Amino acid sequence: MTDDTKEEESFFDLSDEFGSSEKASVEGVWIQLGEKARILVARLANPAAQKAYKKIPKAVRKLHESGNTSNKQMTEFLCRFLASQILKDWEDMFDKGKALPAYTEEHGFAFLTKYRRFRDRVWELADDEDLFNVEVEEAVGNSPKRSGGT
Repeated sequence: MTDDTKEEESFFDLSDEFGSSEKASVEGVWIQLGEKARILVARLANPAAQKAYKKIPKAVRKLHESGNTSNKQMTEFLCRFLASQILKDWEDMFDKGKALPAYTEEHGFAFLTKYRRFRDRVWELADDEDLFNVEVEEAVGNSPKRSGGT
């Protein structure tokens, strides 16, 4: 049997296992939270996010990376970054029974700051490489191949 005639199940394809969709990484994938709510999340290390991080003044980055900032400063830094680069949109989200306003960076920042567990979940999803697999070719506007909310 030649390499060309191997059955699909008999080989490990790097593209299938480790390939990623650059479009999904930057534009995001919809993640279901609960029955109807969902959020649009970009990959943590996407090129746009890396570029934005590098635009932060070097002195501020050094202070952040060295851990010489207060918890409040660290939280603000993280929430601003997530709201501007990672969390892209939301649908059918509520806070204490009231519908969240349309997504903007400021609204994202407010709710990421208010709810630590929401912030942690967004970070966790953005860091899940499997969500941005090559199989997710048309991620924006579609549900991902698996739900991150279960």
